[in-house]
Amino acid sequence: MQRWEYLLKRLFLAIVVLFSISLITFFIARVLPSDPAAAWVGPRPTQEQIAKATQTLGLDQPLYVQYWRYLTSLLRGDLGVSIKSRQPILTELKTYLPATLELVIASMIIGELIGLPLGVLSGAWKGGALDNFSRILAVACVSVPTFFLGLLLQLVFFARLKLLPISGRISNEIAINYPITPITGFYTIDTLIAGNWPAFQDVLLHLILPAITLAAFGLGLSIRMTRASIIETLNEKYILAARVAGLPRRTILFVLALKNAIMPTLNVIGLSFVYSLTGSILVEVIFSWPGLGQYLTNAVLSLDFPVIVSVTLVVTVFYVAVNLALDLIQATIDPRVTLS
Repeated sequence: MQRWEYLLKRLFLAIVVLFSISLITFFIARVLPSDPAAAWVGPRPTQEQIAKATQTLGLDQPLYVQYWRYLTSLLRGDLGVSIKSRQPILTELKTYLPATLELVIASMIIGELIGLPLGVLSGAWKGGALDNFSRILAVACVSVPTFFLGLLLQLVFFARLKLLPISGRISNEIAINYPITPITGFYTIDTLIAGNWPAFQDVLLHLILPAITLAAFGLGLSIRMTRASIIETLNEKYILAARVAGLPRRTILFVLALKNAIMPTLNVIGLSFVYSLTGSILVEVIFSWPGLGQYLTNAVLSLDFPVIVSVTLVVTVFYVAVNLALDLIQATIDPRVTLS
């Protein structure tokens, strides 16, 4: 019963957060100096065209009426229409969002597959050569600017070594000769489902550099947090008892110790996911990745406020959902966590 009460409480808070974000972003978009009606009409609009567009977009109504219409549309699943493309924003998000999620998930996999084991081993052999290397790597990953790392990887692996592509999700010749049938929007999954192996290989090669660039910050945080948690956990009495009982060191580290040490790291993983979702904007610009970040960048440059507000809401939804999921996972793993 307590778990359901906690869940309902968090869902209520999530709704309040989403409502607040929609309210703030909506009114900021209306207050900023711009003319959506003129942008809707196009270049060299006449006063008659602007007046008609103002009426069509409902901009002649009071702000509270505009917001109420916007809110009711959101409840129906309608995010509005892009001023620049005049296409439904929801339709465009179905194209751009999977590309960003594919990049973010790939970066999370890279970061955690390297960060968690390295953090565990670093904490287990504190002060050793591996620990020193891990700490240097963690500091470097957190400190190096994203744009510098991205450009450096492009210079090394594309310009010098000619091993990996510099930009995009797929090569033009592969896209023409081995077209991808859209199913999920995730190119790696769609090519696997279709058995399109040449396209799958090309998509993976395009994914490596931007995923590594985006993974760097989360990798550094994961190493540092896991290392600190492991060092603290290894001093617990039940770990000492397991050593006395003669359990293998691998079991002690990656089963007993990691189970409790993973708790603080879960928060880092959640924050890394949200950071990657927002940090992908710069990465997508550097690597010409056609995802949510590039979509938002174009919207900002063209003052397409409906798109800006919608993308902000989408990111907020992911942030709230990830935090709620992490709280529930922590409560499930560790009974000591109080649901309050």
